[in-house]
Amino acid sequence: MQIVLFAFLFSVTQFNAETFTDSQDVRVGLTLSAGGAFGLAHIGILKILELEEIPLCCISANSMGAIIGGLYAAGYSAAQIESIAVNMNWTDLLSPSIGNATEYIPKSRQSHRYIFKWSHDKFVPSMPSEIMSLHKVEFKMMRLLSKILYDAHYSFDSLKIPLRVIAVDLVSGCRVIMKDGRLDQSIRGSIAMPGVFAPQTSADQILVDGGVLQYFPVDPLLELKPDIIIASLTIKEDKTKGISLIDVIASVTSIAGLEDVPRQKSLADIIIEPDFSEFSAQDYSRAPALIKAGEKAATEMLPDIKRTIAGRKPVANYRTVTSRPLPYVHSIGFDGLKKTRRQTIISEIKTAPGAHLDFDLLIDDVERLFNTGLFDHVDYRLVSTGTDSVEIIFEVQERNYGFYMLGLLYNNRDNATVGLEIGQSNVFGSGVCVRAAINLGDPNEYRLGVCDTRMLGMPFGYQVDLFWNSLDRSLYENGEWQADYNTDCRGGIAEIGYTLGDQTFANVGLHAYQALYRHPEIPFFDTIPKREWINGPSCKLEFNSYDDLYFPLRGGDYRLEILYAMEMLGANNNFFRVQFSGNQVVPITSRIMINAGCDIGSTIGKLAWGKYFYTGGGNFTGFMSEEFTTPQKAVLRVGIDIKLFTIFNSNNPVLFQIISNIASFETLEGLISRDSYPLKDFELGFGSGIRANTPIGPLRITLGIGNPHRTPREEHISYSVHLSLGREFRYTK
Repeated sequence: MQIVLFAFLFSVTQFNAETFTDSQDVRVGLTLSAGGAFGLAHIGILKILELEEIPLCCISANSMGAIIGGLYAAGYSAAQIESIAVNMNWTDLLSPSIGNATEYIPKSRQSHRYIFKWSHDKFVPSMPSEIMSLHKVEFKMMRLLSKILYDAHYSFDSLKIPLRVIAVDLVSGCRVIMKDGRLDQSIRGSIAMPGVFAPQTSADQILVDGGVLQYFPVDPLLELKPDIIIASLTIKEDKTKGISLIDVIASVTSIAGLEDVPRQKSLADIIIEPDFSEFSAQDYSRAPALIKAGEKAATEMLPDIKRTIAGRKPVANYRTVTSRPLPYVHSIGFDGLKKTRRQTIISEIKTAPGAHLDFDLLIDDVERLFNTGLFDHVDYRLVSTGTDSVEIIFEVQERNYGFYMLGLLYNNRDNATVGLEIGQSNVFGSGVCVRAAINLGDPNEYRLGVCDTRMLGMPFGYQVDLFWNSLDRSLYENGEWQADYNTDCRGGIAEIGYTLGDQTFANVGLHAYQALYRHPEIPFFDTIPKREWINGPSCKLEFNSYDDLYFPLRGGDYRLEILYAMEMLGANNNFFRVQFSGNQVVPITSRIMINAGCDIGSTIGKLAWGKYFYTGGGNFTGFMSEEFTTPQKAVLRVGIDIKLFTIFNSNNPVLFQIISNIASFETLEGLISRDSYPLKDFELGFGSGIRANTPIGPLRITLGIGNPHRTPREEHISYSVHLSLGREFRYTK
């Protein structure tokens, strides 16, 4: 009887307990780990949780997880975050380049010309603080989060979902759990991988990637007391695939953080670990596939998630972030100006005192200040000056304005060329850059110049160069080498330019220099003067949408250049020289792209010998460099690039090229007036080879054959080999 009574009481107790459990609300917390590009899989996990109607009550995250988790906590949906990630140009986002739209293009591209760059302070070199730049990530986070955090009174607990962001303070050597302040700044500190990105600094802290000490931050959630913790761990077990310098640095700096992973795993109820066997930690361009990997892993764990929830109702009690009135701008100040004069940069600020604060306009101001090229870092802070007004303080970190730049270039026509450029930017705090350049090789060149983004406060950039160069040339006749000769040029160029958006640029200028020719005594040169003055106005219009200036995989480059030499300005002859070049790279599939282009040059009047068009070699496959030296040209080319494999990461493919080109060196009038166009009257070339991006610049190897269509072939056919390595830094070539 006692046994029966005990069994009855036990069953009633169990029934009551199960009934209570089934009706109980359950609060689900989420942890998002570090992981570089692997962290994009967090988005897929959020998508599945949304699809299964499993809301979150709190989030802890670091590094890439801090970006995803921060946006989600601020109120962005998984679909919105996915759209941001998929449509993001990650290569551009992590590049150190600044926008062409706010800087004189020749100045903007100056640093891209060279392989090695160092800054110096009073001629003492300094090492860069980062390999890659995060300033574009900062600006993106500012745009996405600044207004939301203002409305949330800068408390992470007042966001839609309470949030904890993890970083490491290099001053104390301790982990920092951030729960208030500017979320974009917290994220910036959490993703600052030491040795790769510069740290996030403040008055009393130097913050770096939270993964240094805690790769998998589960325990920060315990403060928020979730009933169930789901944790997304984005880590690759087999790291032999896709190793790069950044991967090595990341592995070294996260050793301590990875040691803590087993303990953090023990604190989580559900652990989701996507499969990254086919990915590299730098595969940002493969965002859709990484997100799918997260979706797949979360879907596989759904039975365990539902079993852990055990029929209870997940609740989140999402907070509503109410928009609050924007304050008036009382005044504008700067913090960090030491050398730069306030009047040099104040014109970049469009936010006006007396107006309501506009966060989009404020961030535009921050970007414009950074794009002057005068600062390593630009941020803002708001200081209350009353109940409804603020002072905007732009916090700037001035860079070392002195610089050294070194370039190395090899091609089998000119052999090796070495270039050194030394300069000082922001002279007298005015933003002006003065530089001296020396090239040794072909050409030997010495150049002294000055340039700036603004001229007399107007939005026009300018550049003035004085130069002397000596360039070796080759003379061909009917495809046969005849002689080598030399051209010396001494003079100067002055230009002013204006950017028409981020991709279009126009300038006008004045060329004034003398060309001296040293050549052997052969009949051909009897009609060429010993020296010529080439003086006159010039203009240039350029549109460039390349994804990479020197190794494009998509986009186009179109240029129109005009020079009008005038006897009234001291030129030997009047002539009008116009050149148009266009190149377009069109991806067809993920592995195949079309490369098409044209070069058209024409002159009216007696063209100076030093301004003839030189065609052949790298710009006309199948023929030797400078094989065609003419006052007129029309070249069409089309090729196919096939991606063979990648080196370093997915943005550095090795491409196999198939090239064809055709040219005529008649006048445009002669071409237009023709009744027929027999192929034998044109120069025709074919080639194949490879091109690849290397740490010291693009590599290109091309084997070509010229005029195989003419007979007899033994008299007309030619073969060529073109080899080049390095970025083109020469001003004259």
